[in-house]
Amino acid sequence: MRKVLLIILSLFAFSFHGEVWAQQRQVTGTVISAEDNLPLPGVNIRIKGTTRGAITDIDGKYSIQASENETLVYSFVGFLSQEAAVGNRSTIDITLQLDSKTLSEVVVVGYGSVEKKELTGSVGQLNAAIIKDVPALGVDQALQGRIAGVQITQNAGTPGAGISVRVRGSSSISASNQPLFVIDGVPMTTGDPSQLGFGGQSSNALADLNPNDIESMEVLKDAAAAAIYGSRAANGVVLITTKRGADQKTQVNLNVYGGTQQLWNEPRFLDRNGYLDLFKDAFAEDFFGVPSSEISDEEILDFYYGGLPYGDDVNTNWVREVTRSAPIQNYELSISGGNEKTKYYISGNYFDQQGTVINSSYSRMSTRFNLDHKINDRFEISFNSGISRAVQNRIVSDNTLNGPFANSLAASPLWPVFEEDGSYTRPQFFYSNPVAVGTENDDENQSIRIFTNALAKYKVNEGLNFNVRVGADVLNFSERRYTPDNYPGSSSTAEGGSGSFSTFNPIKWVAEAFVDYSKVFDGGHSLNLVVGHNREENLISSSSVRGIQFPGDRFRYIGAAALVNEGSNNFVGWGLESYFGRVNYSYKERYLFSSSFRADASSRFGPNNRWGYFPSVSAGWRINEEAFMQDLDVFSDLKIRGSFGLTGNQEIGNFSWRGLVGSGNYLGSPSIVPVQLGNPDLKWENTAQTDIGLDVGLFNGRLTLVADYYYKKTTDLLFARPIPTQNGYGSFQSNVGSVENKGWEFTVSTVNIDRPNGLNWRTDLNLTFNRNKILELYNGEDVFYGFGGNSIVLREGQPIGTFYGFISDGVFATQADVPESRQEFGIRAGDMNYRDINGDGIITDDDFTVIGNAQPKFFGGFTNSISYKGFDAQVFMQFSYGNDIWNAAGSFQEGMFANFFDDNNKATVEGRWRSEEQPGNGSMPRAAYDVSANRNNQSNTSRFIEDGSYLRVKNLVIGYRLPADVLERVKLRSVRFYAQAQNLLTFTNYSGFDPEVNFAGTSNTTIGVDFYTFPQPRTYTFGVNIGF
Repeated sequence: MRKVLLIILSLFAFSFHGEVWAQQRQVTGTVISAEDNLPLPGVNIRIKGTTRGAITDIDGKYSIQASENETLVYSFVGFLSQEAAVGNRSTIDITLQLDSKTLSEVVVVGYGSVEKKELTGSVGQLNAAIIKDVPALGVDQALQGRIAGVQITQNAGTPGAGISVRVRGSSSISASNQPLFVIDGVPMTTGDPSQLGFGGQSSNALADLNPNDIESMEVLKDAAAAAIYGSRAANGVVLITTKRGADQKTQVNLNVYGGTQQLWNEPRFLDRNGYLDLFKDAFAEDFFGVPSSEISDEEILDFYYGGLPYGDDVNTNWVREVTRSAPIQNYELSISGGNEKTKYYISGNYFDQQGTVINSSYSRMSTRFNLDHKINDRFEISFNSGISRAVQNRIVSDNTLNGPFANSLAASPLWPVFEEDGSYTRPQFFYSNPVAVGTENDDENQSIRIFTNALAKYKVNEGLNFNVRVGADVLNFSERRYTPDNYPGSSSTAEGGSGSFSTFNPIKWVAEAFVDYSKVFDGGHSLNLVVGHNREENLISSSSVRGIQFPGDRFRYIGAAALVNEGSNNFVGWGLESYFGRVNYSYKERYLFSSSFRADASSRFGPNNRWGYFPSVSAGWRINEEAFMQDLDVFSDLKIRGSFGLTGNQEIGNFSWRGLVGSGNYLGSPSIVPVQLGNPDLKWENTAQTDIGLDVGLFNGRLTLVADYYYKKTTDLLFARPIPTQNGYGSFQSNVGSVENKGWEFTVSTVNIDRPNGLNWRTDLNLTFNRNKILELYNGEDVFYGFGGNSIVLREGQPIGTFYGFISDGVFATQADVPESRQEFGIRAGDMNYRDINGDGIITDDDFTVIGNAQPKFFGGFTNSISYKGFDAQVFMQFSYGNDIWNAAGSFQEGMFANFFDDNNKATVEGRWRSEEQPGNGSMPRAAYDVSANRNNQSNTSRFIEDGSYLRVKNLVIGYRLPADVLERVKLRSVRFYAQAQNLLTFTNYSGFDPEVNFAGTSNTTIGVDFYTFPQPRTYTFGVNIGF
């Protein structure tokens, strides 16, 4: 669309008359854009110093008569002019560079768009041009690290895994902190649809979208930008605009890539000898009464296992048994084009990603059809439709002790994978065989998603339009699970195995009508107005059924079960009715004012507080347009802006305000029992946000800076308040407490080198400093979460994600170092020394204190893009600094049998305390198998709090485009070959597999917790883009 507008402008901006000259030759050539290597139609070619000229056709080709001593001048609106001496050449091909100063950037906002220079809110933008040469596996990965204020965490490295998105911090404790995703004007249903529960991780709804169908993504961060979405905008809004056709010849684009994935980090665990030595140290003193050096391998194996039937050569690396190098491939074809009346975009895509852990994968087939048709001078229609089918094989019990990855880390190296008869071994008393868990369990989900909408626009008169949009998001999600009974440790206790099948089918309907009015008045006044009505209805049906006694492992669908012993179904609905409006006013493009308002009524709240009202106001001053600035050529942009507004959060259960009853049992008979205490006064979470921003452009746009300071306070937090159990209920949903987020955002872009047809180098940096703090909780009382019930604390004055436990002061090196008051509790040399916070001489839970938090001090992304002639390269780095990680798996991986399970341990336990003569590294306690030491050395402690800071080379892409003369010979429009490395390098002090962790998916409170989180893979891909 942008090129079409530029063509129209160029036709009006340039005119010429041909003159006849003698002794001239015909010069021909093609003009292309340096941005995408595509032909530029409508470029003006003029012979310098004359009025003679020509213009390129729709294929960017031109022909002109010129003599050898003349110079051709190429000019096109939005691009830098370029000159070329004719000399003895008869063919001259030219590549034009974009002119960042003259090309006005358009930013999509709710229910419209605005030129960036007139924007008064805080909006982060990601254009397709920025990532077009960087193959993205998903929408979330395309966005990660690219926009200031937006923190995206990949919750796991499994294919199709969920993501956690935070825009300007976490604002809620119980309600969702995820932003609202809007695709082509219609909100998307997100969240994990799984009914069976696969562990801590979730599915990623955004994975249903083909990232190459996206034209742009805008993140509405402040209230001025987001308030028009009202009750769902407290966590920000992500607007996704898909590609459309243009007034041009049909263009066909083919993109194909394939590659491989592998683990980038494999922490070292104990081998056979190290594992046996650990056993000896753990049992020597308390069970054998002799030093560990006097215990033989046979003695310890006989004592603990009753002997082993396997040879001394068994030394199994279980991590390598359950992981693999995995292929990845992508194929997509798009067709676009049109004319003045009708424009179209059609695409098809197949994507397949095998997981680096066995039996995991994600595949997607999708298609998109976007159509714009101008019926007459007054009436236009637009249609958008995307259909996808995805199949995901998930890891059973991921992020739990029962999953194949966790089992592989814990499994003893003394056991082989298989018995001699080919059956699976069971390496330990508590765990299952990791290979069996990963291979024999069958966990698959399938989804079919139809996302469609239509917009009709009627031009009432000049500047006044009436719009009607209807849309739907339809998801058909099903999942099945089969667990055989043919391996030791199987969770299936039924003969013949067990299976489950569930469905989850949400349907969203959206209908809205709105009027937009734009007019430029005499005297430099400009006005834009939008007002409308929206209605949304969500209907959700779900079901599940479980069966046992299957005839065999080949018959895994629920219909084959001999006995169906469990079943349920459910149907719920909720809706919104809304009125919204926005007015934008500017005077001489210098003084800017904007205000928006939305009123939402949600069925999720009772009649006492069903309606919520969300206003915003913002203003801006473009200082560089003032008369006193005109002599300062250094500034291409200088604008200050400010905003204030209210937004809401309604992401709780559908009936939280109602008193509910459910099925129960009384004296062996079915009954109806109360299950939820109603609260008719329940209302929205309200977020008030202030933003002050500065936009600066220097040196003809070669250096740009966008800086924002924001303060965001959320009140009336939705929270399940504990109540005395004698009331018959454990909690009561209410509005209590408040949270604040405040910070700075910086986005800096520089054009370091800009040489037409030569070297070009651009740098982009975004940096975010956010401070999160809980201001108020119910009665000021702490709220605890996590393992053991108290390892994560919500406390006034502390941020969300605060870790709680003992402060470790190392290990007692000698018995003389152990205070007598602690010796009475069985503490001795080699045990952990915890700080006595309250000074009572003993260590109890009263000595728990804050030991870290998961909030980073700052995070961001850094990109360098370089091109030279046909070559291009981009290096993108993502970073986070100052955040802590609670390595919850560390109490098992460095527990040295403190949990009474015979887990294998990381090789770091080689630094353990062994004796007063061998005190180790001073931070690793002794191996022990007695109760007092176990519980002391495995407690929640700062020993397992680690620095989670990291710098990751997220993407390295190198490409080459074939030159125009080659393309002419092969009759192709464009060809680009490329190679990409993703997650190439990670610099971190974290000892776990991956510093990018989130144990419980999108959980608000257990952020920064690593409990057997499967790491992201390192990916290498090679591909080609071909334009026909």
